Order: sequence, then structure tokens, then C-alpha cells
Amino acid sequence: MNGESFLDLLAHRRSVRAFTAQPVPREVLERLMQAAVTAPSPTNRQPWRFAVVTQASLRQRITEAVRTRSEEMKAIIRQGHHAEDFGQYGDFFHEPLSTAAAIVVPQYRVYPDLIANLVASGGGDPTEFHTAASMQAELCSTSAACMALLLQALSEGLGACWMSGPMIGRDEIQRLLDIREPWRMVGAIALGYPDEHPVKQPRKPLAQVVTWFEDGAEPREAQT
Repeated sequence: MNGESFLDLLAHRRSVRAFTAQPVPREVLERLMQAAVTAPSPTNRQPWRFAVVTQASLRQRITEAVRTRSEEMKAIIRQGHHAEDFGQYGDFFHEPLSTAAAIVVPQYRVYPDLIANLVASGGGDPTEFHTAASMQAELCSTSAACMALLLQALSEGLGACWMSGPMIGRDEIQRLLDIREPWRMVGAIALGYPDEHPVKQPRKPLAQVVTWFEDGAEPREAQT
């Protein structure tokens, strides 16, 4: 695979929110996990962990946890002046989970800020520097692992939807999956064989999101 063909693969990735009833074989899910853990992480700490839920009853309880919190939010918003603005938006938080054959819940842990400790040991003030605490390195690494998982899912013929919405049910989901400190849930990924074929969504042009700094040229700033 060359650069152009890989870019074409990336361009064909879609967020799939509806799935068939076909289960995903364990060996396929294991390949997704193998792909996820190839992601880079600072000092190779690999600060991630994944809960892979295929048990039907547990998937339903996770879905209901998110649905319940969404309905509670919706009921409160209806009392104000923005009911139409919210509309059915909250349904996106749980609907993909309801038909997914597997739900993956990524987690990460934050390690002690060793850089700050070293600065302090030398008599310095760690707050004068951007140290590990502000770098969010563990979250960045786990996000990279999620992207690797999504690409492997695409190559396996699976549909997938990376979701932040289920975080509204975080407390209940963490209880159901026994996720405890120092581990933190970071979204959820709905997986399964696709029952829809989403159209390509527009992307902002590079000129709008990239600033080039090249030798012999003035910086070409990204458009606002």
C-alpha cells in the first residue's frame, strides 16, 4: 500500500450508526485490539485499557444508562426556551449503541507528573512550566489508539462510530464495567456490520485548517 492508496482508505471511513444483527467474531475483535495498542505513547507507557462488551444484556444496560440521562436532560431543556434547538440531538448519544454488536469503552490513566516533581526537587516552581499535567499525554495517546481501532474496523468490513455522547452516562457505565480510579472512561465506540451506507461528509479545505511555515516564504495562514 502506498501513500495515495492509504489516503483513499482514510477517505472512505465513515461513522456508521446502524448495524445488522450479525455478531462480530472474537478473532476480529482481537485484531481491532491489536491495532489499537500499536498507537504511540510517551515513554511507551501505553496508558490505555479497553472494555469490549458483546454480552447482549450488558450492552442493553449501557444503552439504557445513556438513554436515561439523555431523557433527563431533554426534560429539563424543554422547560426553557431551547427545546427545539436540542430537539432529538440527545438520541445520537445512545441510538448507535442500541444496535451495535459490540461496544468498546476506551479508558486511560494519568501518571504522576514526574517533570513537575523534578522541577520542584531543584527548588523551582512547577506552575511556571507546562509539565505533564497540562500536556494530557495519556488522553492523546488513547485517542490515537482509538483511531487505529477505527481504521482496523474499516479494513475488516465493520462499521464503527466513535462517540463522546455516552459520557453523559459515565457514572453508571463505569459502575457497570467496574471502571475505577485511576482509570477514566473516554467515550465509547459502537461496532458491528453496517446496516447503512453513510454519504461522505464535507471536510474543511486544507487552506482553512493548515498554516505552512516553509523556507523562503512568508507563513501562509489558515483561513478563519
